[in-house]
Amino acid sequence: MSSSDVLKLDSILKQLDELTPRFSAFGSYEVVDRTDLTLKVRIPIAEELHVQLYANSGKGKLNLALVHGGQRIYGEDSEGGIRHVHPFEDPESHMETSVRPSLQDFLSKVQQHLEEKGLI
Repeated sequence: MSSSDVLKLDSILKQLDELTPRFSAFGSYEVVDRTDLTLKVRIPIAEELHVQLYANSGKGKLNLALVHGGQRIYGEDSEGGIRHVHPFEDPESHMETSVRPSLQDFLSKVQQHLEEKGLI
């Protein structure tokens, strides 16, 4: 494990520490699993509603999903090196994008969606 691997994962946790208080939907987060190269985090919103984050510093991967009732209702991730979005309107579809997932942008989109749908 190189020090850059640890810094990448630690950087994500630092972002979470800074970002979650900025949004009314997210009060805290839970590190579900962490290894030398991976990090899995759950950000609870309400019963059966949470954000799931998976990072793999060895693969340079950051997967983000809004989960409701056990189903992804929005997501930004990559599969086979291809970045894509699972839109709110059709979360089973894949819309390719060249934009790298941003934790701040993702949380902002989720906050806006939850407000529009009256879920928070």
